[in-house]
Amino acid sequence: MKKKTKKLLLSLALLTASATINAQCTTTNITGNFIQNTDIILSGTYNVSGLFYVPPGVTVYVSGYSFGGCGKLEVNAQTIIIEGTINGDFSGYTGGNAGLGATAITSITGDAIAITNCNNKDFTGQVSLEGGKAGQNGNGAGAGSSGTNGSGGSGPKQQCLSNNDEAGMIGSSGGGGAGGGGSYGGTGIAGGSGGDGTNNYTATGVNVSTGFVIVGGTGGTGGASGNVYGTATGADIDLGSSGAGSGGGGLSFDLGLQGNKGGSGGGLVKFVAVDSLAVTGTITVNGENGKTGGAAGNGGQSPNCCSDGCDDAGEATLSCGAGGGGGSGAGSGGGIYLETQNAAFINGTLNSKGGNVGNGGTAGTGVTINYSGGIFCGTQTITSGNGSAGNTGGAGGGGRIKIFINNCSSFVNPVTNVNGGATALPGTYNVICTTLGIENNSVEKYSLLVYPVPATEELNVQFKNSVYPDEVGNIEVADLSGRIIFSAPCKLNKQSAQTISLSDFAAGIYFIKIQADNITVQQKFIKQ
Repeated sequence: MKKKTKKLLLSLALLTASATINAQCTTTNITGNFIQNTDIILSGTYNVSGLFYVPPGVTVYVSGYSFGGCGKLEVNAQTIIIEGTINGDFSGYTGGNAGLGATAITSITGDAIAITNCNNKDFTGQVSLEGGKAGQNGNGAGAGSSGTNGSGGSGPKQQCLSNNDEAGMIGSSGGGGAGGGGSYGGTGIAGGSGGDGTNNYTATGVNVSTGFVIVGGTGGTGGASGNVYGTATGADIDLGSSGAGSGGGGLSFDLGLQGNKGGSGGGLVKFVAVDSLAVTGTITVNGENGKTGGAAGNGGQSPNCCSDGCDDAGEATLSCGAGGGGGSGAGSGGGIYLETQNAAFINGTLNSKGGNVGNGGTAGTGVTINYSGGIFCGTQTITSGNGSAGNTGGAGGGGRIKIFINNCSSFVNPVTNVNGGATALPGTYNVICTTLGIENNSVEKYSLLVYPVPATEELNVQFKNSVYPDEVGNIEVADLSGRIIFSAPCKLNKQSAQTISLSDFAAGIYFIKIQADNITVQQKFIKQ
């Protein structure tokens, strides 16, 4: 571990005995300020009673869902200032696993080895090649779906005859289908098909066995994109979903190769400030690009298998180039949620882009035999065909960015990007002004003061301006879903402060609401 990281962990531990920093999705309570002066990886929820500050030049990386973390960073603090970078790229749901390359060679006549060696040289025989395998589905509510397996190829081996030996020609198999792209705020794109194998060949002066039909396999179909989920303006926020894995390459003389995983979705960054929130730096939760499909096997030729005076092209078995696997699907953009109960100054950069497509695997190439036997044996040429490259995987859709401000006059003008990759649909960006009450002056008059921050066993409530309204209703506490979990008569028209017991409250974020002279006022607080 680097010295600067050790120093950081030590300094945070000194802030409070209850503070622990780790990569799991746990809750860490920090009394005082949390000032991050060096690059670090964080994950989980941090409740900070004072200031959370990331200075310029410092990057906080969100621990990825695939690295033991939960893919999110949530900070609840009195004041939040982001001048550096919060990097949650690729930290969301992990991509689907890759499809395997095709390797299985079978034969209904017992001649599986004839693709590379001589076997039963004087008799016709058949060789079959399996297709490349599709990858696996992505993860998350908007995960891209996997494609289907490529189909197999087959054909006859060589056969030695008393006159005019016949060459073997084995059709190649197709590659596995491409993975679909992940979705969140915007819809991703479906994956394309795997590359086709082929039964094509050209022959001059040489016969090709007709003992069995030459069959070229087809590439598997591409997987569908995921579904959009979540809301554009609600209090929900989530990780980005991932793309499906790429297809494996088809089989020929050479084995098809395994594909690659799908792109991971963007992570989740949620910052909630009781007082003020400033973002002049960068917050990014982009989805990961798709990756390349498995390369197809190239065609080849067996040894010459006949024993006669003309060692010609009809004595070998050729195989065609196979189809490449389709690319993997990309991950969608993740979620950014910013909220403040007071002033906001947000003119930094907020990115939640979907990943771009993964390229298809390369096609397998055929092979050529040229033979010149002079006046007695003649001239021969035979070439097996090339397969097709796999098509691209699906791009990821854009994510979601939400900014909740209590003061509609706050300065909120960030540079945002919620585009999908390639032609995938963009996600959503919204600023929601949550100022309550019918008159701003009246709301300010009856604004609330709650303490301590964060609260533990008890919460004290009073009017910030020491006013005593003529009429008050109940004092209520609601959770983030809006559910009222506490209600009691308000006494603030008769006394300066009222105490609420929090012993039965779970740790979390709550809103306290009071009706004063027909005006509803509220204030957020944190229970540790």
